[in-house]
Amino acid sequence: MSEIFSHQEYWRDPSLALSTLGALLSSSAFCLFLGAGVSTGFGLPGWKGLIARILKKDTDLEFVEELDRRSVKDLPLLLDEIDDGSLGYLERVHEALYRDASADLSDQLMRSPLLLAVAALMAGAHRGRIATVITYNYDDLLEQYLRMLGLSVCSRLRPDVLSTRADVELNYVHGYLPQHWDAPKFTADALVLSNASYIKRAAINSGWSASTENLLHSKLGLFLGLSGDDDSMLVTLTKVKNQIARSQDYIGYWILTPDAFARNKNRILRTGACPIPVDKDEIPKYLFKVCQAATA
Repeated sequence: MSEIFSHQEYWRDPSLALSTLGALLSSSAFCLFLGAGVSTGFGLPGWKGLIARILKKDTDLEFVEELDRRSVKDLPLLLDEIDDGSLGYLERVHEALYRDASADLSDQLMRSPLLLAVAALMAGAHRGRIATVITYNYDDLLEQYLRMLGLSVCSRLRPDVLSTRADVELNYVHGYLPQHWDAPKFTADALVLSNASYIKRAAINSGWSASTENLLHSKLGLFLGLSGDDDSMLVTLTKVKNQIARSQDYIGYWILTPDAFARNKNRILRTGACPIPVDKDEIPKYLFKVCQAATA
């Protein structure tokens, strides 16, 4: 295992973390957590943009500015009145999610440096790789891309679905809305988006929370495309931090943009994870360097 530096040193020079991250990838010690930032390059909106689209107010500049002032906790409340569990609601979310995405993403997917870098983390064999992904996104762009690369995928939409043999396991914690979908096979009840749906998920104890916590007992987390604004992941990490007794300094590494780092670095650090600031356009290169370090 390479030397583990202090978080302050990683903050000043993120390249210091490359050898550590590479060594952990080489030993297949990571599980990957993905947020909306991974898919925004394909015309998919961020969290606030999706809310505005669903409410059909994304062209209302005054409303969009108001959204920017709202907290992450407040945003799901805006959807409670229209989340009636109907197919119509699900179709509305689907249209908002994929409205600006090309109907055929083949060429664009192959030109995406970020998705290529994420896939590279999963494509190793002798080197070690990431085999389990927890995604908080509804889209299937990563799944499309992995299949394009010839990798087999086990997609789990519920925590009690069997984990079958595959190159990569994708766990859709907040629901699943593939780009090309068969509407009758999907129900809005499975989508965690409005405040009401969050409450319902918590009330029935779906099992995802326990599943995620158990995974973090045996793997370190690598977090991408997540700003840290949402408390739910921070709560899960804090629970795990208080339960494990490993000697590693951190229970995971959180790669985030400088703006998100400035807002949430201390919140993330208190969970036992190490936040690392990397410019948005440099994140793909950074991940490729991690893969290269894994073969050193």
